[in-house]
Amino acid sequence: MPMKYYGIYLAYAPSLDLRHEGLGRYLAAFVKGASLREDVRFVLVCPSWSRQGIAELFASEGIPEEKLEIVSPAKKPLVLRVYEAYLERKKRNNKSRLVQWMNTKIAKFKTALSNHVEHRLVATQSVLDVLWLLVEGLAALAVIAIISPVIIAILFGFGLVKAPKIARRVLRRVFRRFGVVSSRVGVAVEEPKDDAFVLRLYKRMESIESEKMLKLINAQKKVKAWYSPTAFWPEFNKISAPRLMCVPDVVLSDFPVEFSALGGDRYMQTFESVRRAIQTGQNFITYSEAIKWETLVDQYSVKPSDVTVIHHAPNMLHKWVTTRGFADLVETSKNYCWVLLSSAMRKSSNRHYASGFKNSSFKFMFYASQFRPNKNLLMLLKAYEYLLRNRFLSHKLILTGDSSKFPVVKKFIAEHGLQNDVLCLHGLSIQELAACYKLADLAVNPSLSEGGCPFTFTEALSVDTPVVMARIPVTEEILNQPEIQDTTFFDPYDWEDMARRIEWALLHREELLVQQKAIYERLIQRTWTDVVNEHITVLDAISAEAGNPSEVHS
Repeated sequence: MPMKYYGIYLAYAPSLDLRHEGLGRYLAAFVKGASLREDVRFVLVCPSWSRQGIAELFASEGIPEEKLEIVSPAKKPLVLRVYEAYLERKKRNNKSRLVQWMNTKIAKFKTALSNHVEHRLVATQSVLDVLWLLVEGLAALAVIAIISPVIIAILFGFGLVKAPKIARRVLRRVFRRFGVVSSRVGVAVEEPKDDAFVLRLYKRMESIESEKMLKLINAQKKVKAWYSPTAFWPEFNKISAPRLMCVPDVVLSDFPVEFSALGGDRYMQTFESVRRAIQTGQNFITYSEAIKWETLVDQYSVKPSDVTVIHHAPNMLHKWVTTRGFADLVETSKNYCWVLLSSAMRKSSNRHYASGFKNSSFKFMFYASQFRPNKNLLMLLKAYEYLLRNRFLSHKLILTGDSSKFPVVKKFIAEHGLQNDVLCLHGLSIQELAACYKLADLAVNPSLSEGGCPFTFTEALSVDTPVVMARIPVTEEILNQPEIQDTTFFDPYDWEDMARRIEWALLHREELLVQQKAIYERLIQRTWTDVVNEHITVLDAISAEAGNPSEVHS
């Protein structure tokens, strides 16, 4: 049987770590499913800055290197390499060679200056000579006063020196008139995604990189059709070969005010990119009927015949915390999970509390998600605080987002004194994620909008943890049995209903687990190889110009 080649197009931003993103886990599961096909190979084209991260993602998921070809431009742009070098320097605590060299030179200069002054004082023969020495000294001080702020500012800019308090006060006064500029530079360096100038610079860099990628794509004559796993990149539609674009969701259009308040120009540009990508697209895949009809057909006027619905396969985590070769595998696995959780606790937003936390068997609930407006975090926090204060809940709440990047969550936690009860563990490894799920008494997902049935359900149940979730169309589409909906779902717009469902689930944990495991056993019959096969059916159809792909159902 001849080998068929299809392409995957990725163009994520330099700062994105796919190992900690839902899209990254989806991509890894997809590629792993594809690796089981002996008659199909995928060629993945990505920016130069993503190649290493993608390779690390696939390595962490155990995907053989020979099953996938990764192609990218050879070198990262110079401006990106300089910025990454700056960030790397900031991480170092030890002084650099440059600082050591400068310290040596300054010490030699001070010695030489001292010797010169002492020699002149000893050698002076008249008052005029003393006055001339004072003039030299004043001139030298004037030169130092003029150039020292520039030198110090440069050193601060590279993070090479730290100033004492008095020096910082002086510098603040000297540079107060330059406050706007320094603030702008600070934002650009520390939070480049939030600076309009840096965004424009990145867009130019991205445009140049996409042109290089397009040349690489055009050279892949063996590839019959190309697939983009998301709709962020309108440049994908410049590919002349048949194209298939996945539209998981368009949450930016569902929560425009919240996203705008969080990211401003950045999210506006992302929304515009998604709009252009969909409007200039050819063929589409989505994970649910709800997204097909309510988003693509109704909002973007895409023809229904151009959209194929392919449901997710379950995401399972049990293999990451399964132990072998011990007499009591259950207890050994549990102990291993506590070790992983202890490691994860070091990533807590409240490091002072987490580092001294000695309770090795505390109870907690768990919600694994990035922090975004559609994730409904404030409703969850309101429900949790009510249970904690009024129903005397003894559980902590562990989240996996970065509260420093989501001010409303950070503010709520601080204002309600929840710093020691709500722990944000950002940047978990897949093993740590699995351990959190396994040790949790309950997994919770309050999200208002998802592209498909959230991974929470199967991820939690794969390690025997029950789940409660928001009642939204994509979850009702998969979990469609009335009895499971009654015990699993809550109204995501009503924090009191959420609190009631959480409290009931904790009190009836074993009953809920038995009920949900029966549904889980049915869901896991669908594999990621099934998902890949259905994608390949569509890719075959569009590459053969056999008309619009017919709808594929799970």
